[in-house]
Formats: sequence, structure tokens, C-alpha cells
Amino acid sequence: MSSHDWMGLQKSFPFVLPGRIQYGPGVAQTIGEEARPLGQIAMVITDPGVRDAGLIEPIVSELAGAGLESTVFAEVEANPRIATVEKAAAAAKECQAEMLVAVGGGSAIDTAKIVAAIVSHGGGVLDYEGYDRVPGPVIPLIALPTTSGTGSEVTFWAVATDVSRNYKLAVASVLLAPRVALVDPLLTTSLPPAMTAGTGFDALSHAVEAYTARCSNPISDALALYAIELVALNLERAVNDGADVEARCGMSLASLTAGMSFGNADTSAAHAMGEALGGVFDTPHGLACAVSLPYMTRYNLPAVAEKTARVGQALGLPTAGLPVHEAAEATIEGLIELGKRVGIPTMRSFGVTEADIPKLVSIALLNVGNADNPVDVDEAVFTSLFKEALTRE
Repeated sequence: MSSHDWMGLQKSFPFVLPGRIQYGPGVAQTIGEEARPLGQIAMVITDPGVRDAGLIEPIVSELAGAGLESTVFAEVEANPRIATVEKAAAAAKECQAEMLVAVGGGSAIDTAKIVAAIVSHGGGVLDYEGYDRVPGPVIPLIALPTTSGTGSEVTFWAVATDVSRNYKLAVASVLLAPRVALVDPLLTTSLPPAMTAGTGFDALSHAVEAYTARCSNPISDALALYAIELVALNLERAVNDGADVEARCGMSLASLTAGMSFGNADTSAAHAMGEALGGVFDTPHGLACAVSLPYMTRYNLPAVAEKTARVGQALGLPTAGLPVHEAAEATIEGLIELGKRVGIPTMRSFGVTEADIPKLVSIALLNVGNADNPVDVDEAVFTSLFKEALTRE
């Protein structure tokens, strides 16, 4: 094995980006000209918080100025339920929407992706669960993220909660990628500090997991490392001062590049733990991933020590000159300390007890990302890591 084999330079891999990205402060104002060629009737999908923050009225006004009719669906939850997604799809059919405009975090954008499939091909959410079950093109979607976390504006994935299973199911198809992503950091300035921290850690989790996943590749690696550097430089600033436009720009780019990375590489088993927490306790996704990431990262060290040490460099940790394994261990402590500095709560604060672990483990084992974890995971591994995470004060 050469000293650079861990970088994957001789891998063969695809890299797909079917949508177009328009980035920059103020680009949300171009929604009218972006939407005009796509049809005459739009449905805006969002959540109550984004609506109440006053972010929807300007979007609707721009659409009207471009000669488009629009209807607003503002009932998306933080972890959207199947029933909500199907209600949104019914509303889109009723108004005869020719396009969807998703304004919000990953919940709104993911909802819109699945709605696009249902409106275009019928059925319900469960008909599209899994990989590549969307049979053909869907109505166009324009995504305007209002958080800096999920990267859903550039991915082929969507998740929804099946309350009957306490399970966050995944729908994956390149056909679901937004036609256009309008990434405007100014849409994120009203995000409260706690949500800024949680969604920022979601972006960090995407980047770290994609970088160390079995199916990573040199392009996804480059994007992941850049995302990690941007989080390290900007997350605390954005949490401490939401009006810091430079920090908001940095976090928007971190989320975007992390999304491009994991959209082509996948996340791994830290997300399995996080999504189990979301399914059972309705925990915000970013926080659920944040409390899981350090422990799964430590478990994965035997397979990805070099890469984990490189994560530490990207985080700006003083690991230069340390042996690889010491640098990797320091990286894990750095992740924990960053979480503390921005106010990431403990897993126990979500109401989790040891009695809940068997249920959480059973759900985590179903996650489609487990196969890409750099080290095999099983019931014993998840049980141990949930217990370890619960010990954090």
C-alpha cells in the first residue's frame, strides 16, 4: 500500500450534478425570472417559521411580478410526516401547480421533492421509498434554502417520517434534484442561534461522513474538506451574530459544498444514529447528528485514521507534527469541543434513556447509509455507541 492509497486517487467513480446553482447575497430576488420559463402556476412549500419570519411574501411578490400565480403551503414540520407530504401533494394537484418552489430548510425542500414525484406519477410516499423508484421526470423544483445545514438544494435525497414505524424513510433519485438552487445567504440571517448551531453541525456531519465513507471519491473529498474549513471559520461567528453576513455566506457555502459531497458519496452510520433519534424523539436532524458524530467517528478510526487526522487539519486544530492516530483522536475531541462552544445539547437532553436504546438500535440498523460506513456496524456497535453518547455531560 502506497502512502497515498487512502486518498482514493485510482478509484473509478461517477459524479452527478443535474441542477444549476445560483449563489450570492440577494439571488432570491431572481425567483421570478427563474420561474417564468417553467410554467404559469407555482406552489410554494415552506414551514410556519419561515412564513412567520416574513420570508415568503417577497417570494410570492417576485413570482407575481413575473406574471405567475402562486399558492402557499406552509404546514411542513421539522421532521415532515408522510401525511404532511401527501397533504402538500394534494394541494399541488388542486391548484394545478406546474412547478414547486421550496423555501426553507431540508424539511421543506425534501417535502417538495417527494411532492414532485407524487404530482407527476401518482401514488403516495411509500411508493417511492428506497432507491430509484421514481419512474420518470417530475415537475420542476426551485429550492431556496433558509438554513445552512442540509444541502438538500443540491442532493437527490429526501426523507420523511413514517410515524407508524418511528422511522425516517429515504427516497433517492437523481430525478428529484431541484432544477435550480437559489442559495442566498441573506435568507439565513434571521435563523436563531440554536438552529444556526444545529443546522451548521448537520453540514459538518455531512462533510465528515462523506469524506470518510467507503464510497467517497477525490471530488467529494475536496468538497467535504472545503466545507469543513468553512464551518470551522464561520459557525461560531454565525451563532454569535446572526447578522454577520460574511459568516452567513461561509455557512451557506459550507452547506452547499457538503451537500454536493455527500450527494455523490453518501453519509454513514452517524446519520443512522441521528435519524433514529429523529424518528423516535422528533429531534431536530442537525442536533441528532451532532450528538452522534464524535462517537461514530472514534469507532471508525481503525479504517480512516489518516482521513480523520485530515479533518482535524481542516478544522484548524493544532495537530501538526502529531502521529496520525494522535491527530485523529485530537480531531474527535475537537468535534466535541466545537459542539460545546456553539451550544449543542447532550443526547440525554432529548429525553433519551438507556431503556430507549434497543428501539433506537433497531431503527438505526435499517438505515441505508450503514453499508457505506468505513467499518462494519451491527447491533452491538450501535448499542455501545448510544450508551457512550448518553454518558456525555
